[in-house]
Amino acid sequence: MINKQLFFAPHPALCHIVNNIMIGHTVTDDSQIHLSFQFPPLPEHSILFYPHDIPIVQDVITSQVQTLYACTVTGPQSERTVLALGHNHLMIKIGFQPGVLYRLLGQPMHLMLQQDYDGEAVFGSGVRLTIDELANAQDFMTMKNIVEKFMFFNLTKIKKPVSIDYVIPEIIKHGGMLKIDTLVKQANMSNRQFERAFKDRMGVSPKFYSRLVRFGKAWLLKENNPGITWTEVAYECNYFDQMHLIRDFKTFTNTNPKDISNSFERQPFLLVKGIFH
Repeated sequence: MINKQLFFAPHPALCHIVNNIMIGHTVTDDSQIHLSFQFPPLPEHSILFYPHDIPIVQDVITSQVQTLYACTVTGPQSERTVLALGHNHLMIKIGFQPGVLYRLLGQPMHLMLQQDYDGEAVFGSGVRLTIDELANAQDFMTMKNIVEKFMFFNLTKIKKPVSIDYVIPEIIKHGGMLKIDTLVKQANMSNRQFERAFKDRMGVSPKFYSRLVRFGKAWLLKENNPGITWTEVAYECNYFDQMHLIRDFKTFTNTNPKDISNSFERQPFLLVKGIFH
């Protein structure tokens, strides 16, 4: 089996809209069973390219199964999913800064909650050229350059930020522990204006998003540090106690921490990386 993952900082001219670019390539023998792995809901909106085999995603709460697209636009996620990978799984992810997908598409994100869209339908047939270029690229750096070219092409479509766009990243910076009233004041908006604008951009309420940020941080901390206990994770992520972490597990994953730990042990080579890196 071949497995390689790399994480890239975006081109300096894209840093204000792109948080990260991640590329992962996993190749298995055709005789092997299809790999699958747990994917947590993370506070990140993204575009994902799959130039070769296209994965199948299952929502573990609704049991809904969907084959993704060669270019998949992913909005807000609030539930754990399971990805079944093909034998030649190549993924190139553009992870956006908070609120940018809304500014790019002009689509309220609450309408895209737990939804995946065909990038070709969103951006037009030109997406196919990007997919073909990625399929023929010989190395990760070339792939990074290709998706950055895609973003530069779409740069003029992104609306200019307003005050709330500058304060939402503070929630991530503070691990979901920043008081919403503080953000409202920083944005110079009324509570009602802030709530409405926030939901348009992030798809959920500020309070729910803050919980999601803290939970996502806890998941990734454990996944990348399997030797620590969930009690230690709860402490590091500012949960009052482990029971509060378990409550969020029930909300976001419909399971418990032990089951997730077991899934990490079965497939430790498929680490999820995202907005916190």
